[in-house]
Amino acid sequence: MSLDLEFLRELCLCPAPSGFEGTVQAVLRRRLEGVAETHADPLGNLWASAGPEGGPNVLAVAHADQIGMIVTHVDEAGYLRVDAIGWLDQQLLPGHTVLVHGASGPVRGVVGRLPTHIVPEAERGKAAPIREQFVDIGAHDRAEALARVAVGDAVTFDQGFHELTPGRFASLAVDNRAGVYAVVRSLELYAEAGGKARLTAVSSAHEETTYMGAKALGHRLRPDCVIVVDGTFTSDYPGVDAVRISGEVTLGGGPVLGLGSITNRKLTSLAREVAAEEGIAVQTSAIAGSLLTDAEELAAAGEAASLALSIPMRYVHSAAEVADASDIEATAKLIAALTHRLGEVFEPGMFVP
Repeated sequence: MSLDLEFLRELCLCPAPSGFEGTVQAVLRRRLEGVAETHADPLGNLWASAGPEGGPNVLAVAHADQIGMIVTHVDEAGYLRVDAIGWLDQQLLPGHTVLVHGASGPVRGVVGRLPTHIVPEAERGKAAPIREQFVDIGAHDRAEALARVAVGDAVTFDQGFHELTPGRFASLAVDNRAGVYAVVRSLELYAEAGGKARLTAVSSAHEETTYMGAKALGHRLRPDCVIVVDGTFTSDYPGVDAVRISGEVTLGGGPVLGLGSITNRKLTSLAREVAAEEGIAVQTSAIAGSLLTDAEELAAAGEAASLALSIPMRYVHSAAEVADASDIEATAKLIAALTHRLGEVFEPGMFVP
């Protein structure tokens, strides 16, 4: 089973910060046509199911949104002011190009910065808060700028999708389009193979900001088991301390099972057992507190057992995140195999400690 690189590329290049997920969901509607009927809600969530009703209800959830910015003001000289959507590092911006997604299409701009020569020595190497930075789209004045963009437009990094070496690639929004890819591929695999459980693949909205998509979905879909797929940090490049990120995680080492206060230990044990039987290498990471994913909201909404299944990524929340194709496909394969197993063994209450 090899990675569909063009499908992943299309997902990663969708401009979809929180609140703008429609571009991703449009791609998924086309992809799943003929596989499963898709459903959506006003928040921007999209989901599709395969398998019989009446069996255990398994949700595989990955968030569609990415970090980015939103235009908050256009000044008289035509410069744009922006604010962050999600956890965006202000140091990533000065001197780099961005895309403003206007009504008539993307508009390229540059985040302005002073030449190092005229920056006071004490301030060199520092970046101003995002709300003090500005985007230059080449406009001569406010009217010209507003003819091309508007307050409320989304802004994303101007970064392409690049295969660094066969099977490894760099792109913006790998967090979490790799996860979206995995849950959709798992649905395709499960629909083809069949089983007694019902698998619902979910592309959720607003994870990078409010987790609002997951809050709504937990109440609407009432799952028995939830598999939350997101990106996680690797410890395999200079400067990263495995102790600080809760475990040794390497690119290409397989999906990561999260061990912590939110995840269900019995479901996690079952996932490890299925992975071993399927020949899928897995890694583990121990997290004492919040997973910073949709998992908490989905677990709290009902009676579902939760599993955290993460895809290793380098340089998370940067303009170019790096992932390995084998980890993504292994994640999809494990979700499908675990769902099949749940269809065979699930009993109400089996995941109660």
